Amino acid sequence: MCVSAEASFGLTGVLIPVGIYCLKSAAQRDRRLLPISALPLLFGIQQFCEGVVWIGLGRGDVKLTRLAALGFLFFALTFWLFWIPFSSVFLEPRRKFKLYLGLCALLGLAGGLILFVPIALNSADLQITLDHHSIRYDYADPPALALAPQEFWHLLYVAVVAAPLFLSKNTTLLWFSTGLVVSAVISHVYFFYAFASIWCFFAALLSLYLCYLFHTWPQRQAGAVDA
Repeated sequence: MCVSAEASFGLTGVLIPVGIYCLKSAAQRDRRLLPISALPLLFGIQQFCEGVVWIGLGRGDVKLTRLAALGFLFFALTFWLFWIPFSSVFLEPRRKFKLYLGLCALLGLAGGLILFVPIALNSADLQITLDHHSIRYDYADPPALALAPQEFWHLLYVAVVAAPLFLSKNTTLLWFSTGLVVSAVISHVYFFYAFASIWCFFAALLSLYLCYLFHTWPQRQAGAVDA
């Protein structure tokens, strides 16, 4: 994100212990929460990757910078498009709607791979620069993305990530999903030049809310079944 490597590494240092706590809490309270409880830990790993990008840029180490950037972009372009809808499947009590959420996760994974695989295969074309104290990732878009403006793809990305949490009958994560959308709008309007870096940083900060959420989540009753 913006500012420095210290910002990314500092957030990593907070997210990883929070993520471990969330995983332990989910395991004890309700195992359906395990996928979503992993978010802080996973965001911590992504922020660590971007911290290494900062170091690579500072040293002028192109190889290190690109390797770390690929790690960051794997999360940004592919993993979140799959993992967040996938996590929503376990929170949804309606069995039929689970199928729609599962389909959303698979479509997100397919779309993410379409974005990321060409970048990984042609990493020499990946350009990582500093723009207004933020990291900017420039890469060749797949031909399919030329069919619509970039604003449309940003909107679709946010919809795939946040809509499953909004549409789920389980409204516990409503504030979290609302925060994802608001932060995406702010990132698009004010930080369009570095949308991926800025929005992922905001999302990582929002994932800290899950620590409070899992601390107050009621214990699931033994033998409870989904509707």
